[in-house]
Amino acid sequence: MTGADLAAIRKAAGLSQTELAQRVGIGRHAVSYWECRAKVERTAWAVERMAEVLNLPDAPVVLPVKMVFIDRRAQEMARQDALRLAMMQAVEAQLKAIKANRRVRCGAKTRKGTACRMKSEPGRRRCKFHGGKSTGPTTADGKARIAEAQRLRWARWRSERVKSCRAGP
Repeated sequence: MTGADLAAIRKAAGLSQTELAQRVGIGRHAVSYWECRAKVERTAWAVERMAEVLNLPDAPVVLPVKMVFIDRRAQEMARQDALRLAMMQAVEAQLKAIKANRRVRCGAKTRKGTACRMKSEPGRRRCKFHGGKSTGPTTADGKARIAEAQRLRWARWRSERVKSCRAGP
C-alpha cells in the first residue's frame, strides 16, 4: 500500500487529516507523513490505528508489543552487523591496495657505504637500481631461454599477420 492509497481511502471515508488524527489519537502531521510515503508499513503503530478507524481490508495481525520490539531489535542488529562487515571488507580492500602500491625507501648499501634514499618500486622493498627492476638474464642458460621465447613470439606474430593479410579488408 502506498501513501496515495491511504489518502484516497481517507478521502473516500469523508475525513480530513485533522479529523482522522483526532479519531486515531495522533497528530495531523503523522497522518500527513504516512500519506506522503512511497510505501506504507502496515505494522507501524500509527498505521495500525488508522487501519482500525478506516476499516482497511486485510489489516495485519497485531503481535504483542514485546514480540514486535524483539523482532525489530533483532532485525536492526542483523542490519548493523551486515553494515559493519561490509565496512570492514571495504577497509581491508583499501589497505591491501595501499600495501600493494606502497613505496618505501630502498635502504640498500651504495658504493659510498650509505643507505640508498630512492623510493622502491610499488609493492617492493628495493628501488630500480637495487633489485626493483630486472636487468635481464645473465647466464648462458637464461639468455638461451629468453632467445627461444622471443623466437616463438615472433613466429606467432608472423603467422597471425599472414592470416589477416589473406582474409583481406
